[in-house]
Amino acid sequence: MFRQRNHEKTIPLLQFWTWRYALILLVTLVSLGLLAGMWIQVNDDQQRFSVLQARAEQLGDSYTRATNVQVKIVRQFQLQKGITVSSVATAVPAKAAMVTATMVPMEIARPIEKYDDFMQIFDTHDKEIATINSRSSMAVPMEVVKTSADPAVLAQGQSVREKIKVNDETWLRVGVPLSENDVITGALYLSAPLEENTVKMNQTYVMLTLIIVGIAFGGWIVIYLLSRKLTSPLRQLAGAAIQIAEGDYSPTLPMINDVKEDELRQLVASFDVMTKRLKQLEQMRTDLLAGVSHELRTPVTSIRGMVQAVQGGVVTGEKADEFLQTTLEEAKRMQKMVEDLLDFSSLEAGVIQGDRKELLASELIESAISPLRSLSAFASTQIKAEPTDDSLAVIGDSGQLKQILINLLTNSAAAGATEITFAASRAEDGVVIDVTDNGNGIRESEVPYIFERYYRGDSKRKKKHGLGLGLPLCRLLAHANGGELFLLRTSEQGTVFRLRLPSR
Repeated sequence: MFRQRNHEKTIPLLQFWTWRYALILLVTLVSLGLLAGMWIQVNDDQQRFSVLQARAEQLGDSYTRATNVQVKIVRQFQLQKGITVSSVATAVPAKAAMVTATMVPMEIARPIEKYDDFMQIFDTHDKEIATINSRSSMAVPMEVVKTSADPAVLAQGQSVREKIKVNDETWLRVGVPLSENDVITGALYLSAPLEENTVKMNQTYVMLTLIIVGIAFGGWIVIYLLSRKLTSPLRQLAGAAIQIAEGDYSPTLPMINDVKEDELRQLVASFDVMTKRLKQLEQMRTDLLAGVSHELRTPVTSIRGMVQAVQGGVVTGEKADEFLQTTLEEAKRMQKMVEDLLDFSSLEAGVIQGDRKELLASELIESAISPLRSLSAFASTQIKAEPTDDSLAVIGDSGQLKQILINLLTNSAAAGATEITFAASRAEDGVVIDVTDNGNGIRESEVPYIFERYYRGDSKRKKKHGLGLGLPLCRLLAHANGGELFLLRTSEQGTVFRLRLPSR
């Protein structure tokens, strides 16, 4: 009945996180793969641009050298014919232009015959002075043909790169400046179709895909093993929780030495402590039921028998009075047990609110021990109070604080103490009252549980009759008054309880 309270479909922890980690890993790797593919494509284009620009610069240098050679030939021809210097200045450009347009292109066309390149050369007046197509059979789209040079090339001497889409074909074009003696004399543009190396690119993408799949699979295996190792103690704890919910307080827990992670080890240790406490509380609950049944049945049976004896005339006179007195004492004891249960429940729920006011510590102690000194149960017990400063005062409810001291006193007497001492003194955070006795002490194994409700233990310090609510009730009363009750020390020579209370 505890295994599935919620009808919503659930997933095992290992499967839940393994698949989510694997999905995150796969998405990350696919994203990196796409980025890598884009980088490869961009890098490939940059390399092609770099190669094309290097060829363009080489062709530009060849063109410039060829032009200089032709100009020298023209000048020698003019000198041989007796042309004056002034006429040379006008004749040279025309001849140079003629040679450039006819002879030079044939010379520089040879290095690019093995490329499907298309070259255009412009002068500084944006006039096209040379056009070379390395393959006459290759049709060059009109979108690739330049009609004028870029200002950035002619004016600033910068190179340009362009990527042109023409139908289903892509062309790359670079433009470089032509210069002579650091003076820009024109611009050269080299265009080439982008030949997709499909086989090589496919091989690259296949290899990239295989790498991604391999890393994803290996990562999934690692994630699975790590998740299995991490969730193993959690799954065992979940099973242990189910066992506890079904009433088994001795579940199977992971071996704490096998857990290396600090947080998981703390979790396992805390769970182990919790199961032991639950088991002990369950045992105390069982003992409580048995104790309450016994404690209530015994006085009820005794009262019934004594009343019947008096009513039936079995006992008369002083004996009947004695029976009635015993009956009254048993009734008072039953009433005290019921009141303890009610007070404890009320204090836990925060229902009881005391009337807190300033009280002298000496008067509080004296009001608690004076009525008990005359009782026959304490005839063999010496109860005394250490001298206390009359200005030492505490803040709290008089009746509740008095009940704490009386409970501590009767608890010490039940442990066989023949001497009980009350001592009050000032502390940094208020006033402390120490209750010291020379009783049998508390066993070390019982010390952690003495303030647990319904815990009665096996030591002689505990009363033979009672519900195990004395010390827990005292601690609740102390907390209700802003104080604290704790065990200061205990041994076979005696025990000291300390009550800390606030003061002005």
